[in-house]
Amino acid sequence: MDTVIVTTEASLEKIISRVIDKKMPKPPGEGIERTFSINQVAKMLRRSHKKISDLVNGGILKCTPDRRIYESSLEEYNRK
Repeated sequence: MDTVIVTTEASLEKIISRVIDKKMPKPPGEGIERTFSINQVAKMLRRSHKKISDLVNGGILKCTPDRRIYESSLEEYNRK
């Protein structure tokens, strides 16, 4: 008899990521995340500097203390 497992895509992605992380360790220096300036993000998303600045101020886009936006934050924003 076959077993059927019902799961969500997000749960499956987490499981796959954990397995890959365990089997394939990250090379040194890969832990550093890319960041972008507000102007760079504004050009990438075709939005105004003020709109991106408002998203940073509102905590929607995560940034460094010198207001450089994390690449992961941008990716998360684009998924919404």
